[in-house]
Amino acid sequence: MKFSRFLLFCLLSAVTFLLASCKEETATIGQKAPEIAAFDLQGNKVSLQQWQGKTLLLSFWSETCGACISELKTLEQMQQRYPDKIQLVAINVDGEKADTQAIVNKRQIQQFVIKDQMRITAERYQLVGTPTAFVIGPQGKIRYKFEGLIPQNELLNLFTQG
Repeated sequence: MKFSRFLLFCLLSAVTFLLASCKEETATIGQKAPEIAAFDLQGNKVSLQQWQGKTLLLSFWSETCGACISELKTLEQMQQRYPDKIQLVAINVDGEKADTQAIVNKRQIQQFVIKDQMRITAERYQLVGTPTAFVIGPQGKIRYKFEGLIPQNELLNLFTQG
């Protein structure tokens, strides 16, 4: 009986600690961008700090979203035309069972792709659907959120003005 109380105490303490240490992060324009919880296609953890000091465009996409694939191709073209303005990061949200590398190869996606296999990043960024994109400024604050395709005039402004 004494041991089970001790075990229960330890379990409750651990749960309380975990809940207290897991801060809830959500994406809000004008606020610091939530950390991403994703991996590159080689299985390495990715962090926003990798792009600290740069303007970053996070593009959430899914293989089953034709508009997403089309927009990724457009973003790649803009990146080639204006290589030093924005760092593109394509975040695949198809889940852990999807073979994202095969999708990237099949669709000939040339930009940096990461996988949000547990959808933690999608949750932090309050993703409703794809495509959805966020622009994060050099200081790490969210500048813009685009749900659906980024309008052409906005896209041109992003790449020409940074």
